[in-house]
Formats: sequence, C-alpha cells, structure tokens
Amino acid sequence: MSDHPEEPDSGSEEGESKRRSWNKLLHKGLAKGKDEWVKGKIVLQKSLGLGPKPNAVPDAEADVAGDMRTVEIGWHPVAGFAGKWLAERTGLGKKITEKINKYPDPTQHWAVLVGDYCHELWMDEHLDIIYINEKINREEWTTFEVGKTRFNDQALKETGEMVIHNMREARAGYNLISNNCQNFAVNLLDVVQLGAHREFATAFAVYQKATGKGRIKDLFLDQHPEEQASPPRPGIIRHDTVHNAQQVMMENTTQLDNHTTCLHAH
Repeated sequence: MSDHPEEPDSGSEEGESKRRSWNKLLHKGLAKGKDEWVKGKIVLQKSLGLGPKPNAVPDAEADVAGDMRTVEIGWHPVAGFAGKWLAERTGLGKKITEKINKYPDPTQHWAVLVGDYCHELWMDEHLDIIYINEKINREEWTTFEVGKTRFNDQALKETGEMVIHNMREARAGYNLISNNCQNFAVNLLDVVQLGAHREFATAFAVYQKATGKGRIKDLFLDQHPEEQASPPRPGIIRHDTVHNAQQVMMENTTQLDNHTTCLHAH
C-alpha cells in the first residue's frame, strides 16, 4: 500500500470530487506548514533577543555641554545557542576556512557605557543593524574607562541613533568586520568625546536635515571652546577617547583565525 494519497482520476465526476478534496488537504497542509515555520521563526528571534528593545533612557532635554562624565566601554558574552547561531549566520566559519587574517569573536558584544545606561549596536529580525540602549547591570559587563564626555543621557541616545543611521546609509546589514558593535562604539565615541564639538555639530545638523529627527538645540554654540584648542590650554586634560577604546578592544577581544578550532564564548 502506498504511503502517499492516491491522486484521483480526473475523468469522472467522482474523480473530480476526489481531486478537489485532495487539493484542499494539500493546501491546508501547506498553510499549516507555513504557519508553523512563521511560529518557529518568531521563537528563534525571541530566543536570540533580535529586534528593537524598549528605550531605557528617561525622556529629557538633550544637553551636550553639561558636567564631565566618565565614559567606559564594556563587553559581555553572547553565550550558548544565540552566540553559536550568530557566528554561523555571520559566516564566521566560512571566513576562517578562507584563511583571511583575524576576526573579532561575534559572541563577544561591546557597548559604550555612561552613567546608568549602555548604548549599543544590535540587530533586527533581518540582521540589519539598529540602535538600542539598556540600564546597566554591572554584574554582566567587563568595563574599561576610556575618557570623558559632556553629553547627558538624552544627547547620547540621540547621537547613538544618528551613528546607526549613518552606518546603515553605508551598509544596513550586520557585518563581522565592518559593521559591528566595535565599529559603532568607535563611531559614537568619536563624536561625544571632549574636543569634538565642531565635528559633532556638523554631523548632527546633516542628520537632522536628512531625517527630521533629533532635538539637540544650539548645535554650533560651543560652550567649551578651550577643549577644541590644539594644543589644549594649560590645565585642560585631553583624553584620546577613541584611541583608548580601540586599544582596549584590541587587547580584550578574542581574535579568531584559520587556526581556531572552536568559538570562544567567555
């Protein structure tokens, strides 16, 4: 006896009736299969934490000229199934076998931390990059102080959104080498560090004009011009925040190359 339903003979009324019934069952099965696939996809996305997350930064007026605040970068592991899946989807295994230099471990996630909040690059359901922020749980992060900023939380949030917008304009999809969390951290620090007001104001004005977003006012009013001076005036301490961050990430990120036999999840 065949395991497959017998396809009816279309040469009779009975055969035509059976054909309609068979087609109905087939379409029902396909619809059920598609529904199960969609449900499975949603479960996978949720398990990985992909997609936007609720904004954690309280709404306030953005200020880029406030008191100095400590800037840190930090990392935590994307462990277990999520880290393994991310590595596979970003083509890490293929890149290793191609023997092309070294690559940052995608299961090691970096972010910029200021005050009570971390500012991060993450991914949506299509693996396109997005901006998110979260309240810091210090137990989850390994952190390193890299410099100072005068941006308050709202200004950092809006600037993080600008940085992701600019990165997406160049390339929307996450890329292990050129569109990752480390690239975001460097790009964000480059415009929020002390002494970068002119560069930030110009970039943010372009972003506002292009998107209509962002509430930072008086962009080109520099309340701390002495920090722009080169060399800085006596008594002004300049932190090369970007260089410090790049050095920290280089020294503290696992590098995977063609000799690596497994993924490192710290």
